[in-house]
Amino acid sequence: MSRTDKILVVEDNPVICRAIEEQYNCDCATDGWDAIEKLETSAYAAIVIDADVPHHSGYGVLTWIREEVGGAMDNVIFMTSSDQEEVRRRVGGGLAHVIDKRDAVIEIGLVLGVR
Repeated sequence: MSRTDKILVVEDNPVICRAIEEQYNCDCATDGWDAIEKLETSAYAAIVIDADVPHHSGYGVLTWIREEVGGAMDNVIFMTSSDQEEVRRRVGGGLAHVIDKRDAVIEIGLVLGVR
């Protein structure tokens, strides 16, 4: 994946969103409903979802993706500041990437192999 590929970032903290925007070509959704609206109208090379966004949490957005889009979840990254193993148990199978929100800018590039 290259830095010009479009990423959807679902994050309600504007500081984190800006930090990610400085490094990657992305749209930021500030809540779950905004994320779903963007997913219905645009295509993204990857999706980065904070677990705890308002209005249809990150878990709700992930459920919507599974139900409406289906397919592999290789391009979906779930961010959390909580215990990553607990998050993996909560979201169930099929989610390849759970990252620490505090290191999001670096970990997004590592997971996606951004050049």
